[in-house]
Amino acid sequence: MLRSAADVIEPVHGEVGRAARWVWAVAVLAVCHAAAVATFQILNILVEPIKASLHVSDTQYSLMQGLAVAIFASLLGIPAARVADRGNRRLVVLVGVVTWSAASVAGAAAQSSSQLFAARMLVGLGEAFLYPAALSMIADLAPPHRLATAVGAFGCGGPVGTALALIGGGWLVRNQGRIAGDFPWVAGEVWRTAFLLCGAFGAGAAALLLSVSEPGHPRIAESSDSYLGATVSHVRQHWKVFAGVSGAMLALSYCVFATSSWSPTMLVRVHGMTYASVAPITGLAALIGGALGAWVSGIATDRIAASGHRDAALQVAMAVAALILLTTLGAVLLPSAGWAAMSLCITYALLGVPTVLGGTALQQISPPAIRAQVMAVQVLLVNLIALSLGPFTVAALTDYFFRRPGAVGYALLWTNGLGASAAIAAILACRRLFSEQRRRESPELS
Repeated sequence: MLRSAADVIEPVHGEVGRAARWVWAVAVLAVCHAAAVATFQILNILVEPIKASLHVSDTQYSLMQGLAVAIFASLLGIPAARVADRGNRRLVVLVGVVTWSAASVAGAAAQSSSQLFAARMLVGLGEAFLYPAALSMIADLAPPHRLATAVGAFGCGGPVGTALALIGGGWLVRNQGRIAGDFPWVAGEVWRTAFLLCGAFGAGAAALLLSVSEPGHPRIAESSDSYLGATVSHVRQHWKVFAGVSGAMLALSYCVFATSSWSPTMLVRVHGMTYASVAPITGLAALIGGALGAWVSGIATDRIAASGHRDAALQVAMAVAALILLTTLGAVLLPSAGWAAMSLCITYALLGVPTVLGGTALQQISPPAIRAQVMAVQVLLVNLIALSLGPFTVAALTDYFFRRPGAVGYALLWTNGLGASAAIAAILACRRLFSEQRRRESPELS
């Protein structure tokens, strides 16, 4: 039988030195998160250099941004989560960090689009191995009333990784000539250097992870088949609330991947900016606004919940969806490049929030013994739907509907409009069920 959070929460959180341990563990996992996101996002500031080097179209490039990463993440996410729920979650995260770092180094050596596509497939292991195991660890480490705050701190790693990729990648592009002169082996293709630096960042995150110990975790004694059956049975029994929460977060993630993949290019093509000038703007927006947004969303969710609103995470998510739509509208339609960039900076402040809200909401309605498995299913869906379709939708609308590169802004606006509307509709459909399920499953978190 799966036990509710109420049955296990006190033993898990009663250890001596709990506060210092969970803060350090969350910080290290946030660094791992930053390394994963930097490795994923680095392509988004290197669009033109890589397209010129490997001779690919926007649509082909979008497949390397999304589909390539989604393939392995989709195939291996659930098996990795089963190991995480029944074994050592820190080891699962460590395997993921090492694999995506090695894949980044392999990508630096790619001589064709197919070789880079293959390397990006392995990068997908980062998300598949990291998120379910890390969020399950955090749920066991953090005090119940600080869960959203802890997940928010972990979520800050995403904007930090995005900022490092955009600022660092932009600096490399801006100083390409000087770097090629000082380091002849770069041979004028500075994007390869960016991939190598992402690999080094991952190696450092792996070293830090060795300082974190595996937290206590309630496990079930059933066989693997029984365990999977119990997970499926629980989700099926409460399918309406899981479908609503998962669907809302998928829709927000769809907007996130579309925006992060194509907004720098939108500023270049629509507003006449250069990648060198766009990189520090979007990078700083992700670093300051994105990290602040992820952290504040966690704190706000905890405080709204403390006032008696069990659906706090969903309330915040609905506000985020509306803001993504409004700020994208401004970034695309405002005539001034400066005002458009400012509007986009607000959008970037929201990009790390779906990770926080999705991780919090799904943990709150899942028994502890299957949390990693539930998150793995969500990551699988994010990869198959949001990651694959977000960047692709923008590129396909640009290439085949609007039929001109300069229309990428309208394509992004239509994409985010669809995603934000779907998120709001899903939240409205499941709010009452979510509150009821949370009351049954995790009364201590209410």
